[in-house]
Amino acid sequence: METDPETFYALIEALGVGLLIGIERERSTHTLSEEATSGVRTFALASLIGAISMIAGGVPLLMIAVAAVATMRVVSVAQQADRRIGLTTSLALVSVVLLGAMATETALLAAGAAVVIASLLAARDLLRGFSRSILTEVELRDGLILGVSILVIMPVLPNLEIGPGGALNPRALFIIIVIIMLIGAAGHIATRVVGARLGLPISGFLSGFVSSTSTIVALGQRSAEKPEDAWSAATGATLSSVSSLVQTGIILLALSPAMFTVGLPLLVGAGLVAALHGVALFVLVLRRKAKPAVLELPSQVFSVKAAIQFALIVATVMLISATLNDVFGNAAVLATVALAGLVSTNSATVALASLVAAGQIPAVDGALPLAAALSANTIVRLFIAWRGKNVTFRRTVAFGLLLQLLALWVFWWLEEVLRVWFAEWSLLT
Repeated sequence: METDPETFYALIEALGVGLLIGIERERSTHTLSEEATSGVRTFALASLIGAISMIAGGVPLLMIAVAAVATMRVVSVAQQADRRIGLTTSLALVSVVLLGAMATETALLAAGAAVVIASLLAARDLLRGFSRSILTEVELRDGLILGVSILVIMPVLPNLEIGPGGALNPRALFIIIVIIMLIGAAGHIATRVVGARLGLPISGFLSGFVSSTSTIVALGQRSAEKPEDAWSAATGATLSSVSSLVQTGIILLALSPAMFTVGLPLLVGAGLVAALHGVALFVLVLRRKAKPAVLELPSQVFSVKAAIQFALIVATVMLISATLNDVFGNAAVLATVALAGLVSTNSATVALASLVAAGQIPAVDGALPLAAALSANTIVRLFIAWRGKNVTFRRTVAFGLLLQLLALWVFWWLEEVLRVWFAEWSLLT
């Protein structure tokens, strides 16, 4: 360390780390064996040993200190008759030595790591109960699939843009698959926490900020597996349209305020209809008689097959859209934006707002492409919803999407009429 105050503060930090974890160990293990437990003083000293070793001799001396503490812990545990005390506390003790050394370099990181370790140690009963009694084999299996997808497969996929205009990106397409699985998992977790009546509408609304189309895919699968949750799933699917339109407005405002002003009536019209329909469904769900509180879990948390099929459709549409853009350029703005809307309103919105911000097209001329993109996406969601196997989900969601589509074009027409009227009025005056 460069100055004495810094050394002093590092030692204080190391002492705090040791006291924090030591207090937790003292409270957790004293009921098992007063003699075997390593308590507050042991952990505080171990942390100070790590800090002093790092200050005095650097990494070589720290390695010796860790080995010495670990050896003494092994000897201490071996002399005890009660074998219930051992590995967890031993690992915590070694960790404290390292955290004490870390405190001399990055105090904030050491403190954060200490809080995480203390929390894990204190949550022993909670974690044991969750893993043994609450977590099912199906959830464990699908959780492992999701974990492998995110941590193993996705990082090794090439982040390359291939095809016309670089439209296809293997990693981006796989991210779509992961998003659909995450939405399904979020709905499953919300259902486990607050029940299907509230969990599916809440998770549907929040998932709409990611992808309303993917949300309808996931909730449609849920309604097919558990028909009794069809109304709740339909509510979540409808509310996902509201959050999706809100996100579209945020994107327009961030990239092109002028385009946001032009597109606001369209978003408000469709969003208001979707919100009213979703609220009406939510009230209906709450008023329905609750079934006996028996939780019958589905055979899977999410559908990998449905996620892959949706990603393939996305890739096909992106390829066609990029080809048209390469051939016709900005002259095909309406067609390309509408095709992009088939996949995602976000991509269509970003493309349109970028063109307006760059001055390639005036904001007024962007109203029709925006309406076309929103309509294309709504039609895709309508088609997906109508293919659902559950009749209640299919009819309810499709009816709401038809209302949104109608409201979208009614507000576009009103905006055009008012724009023409104001233009003529300004000429007369």
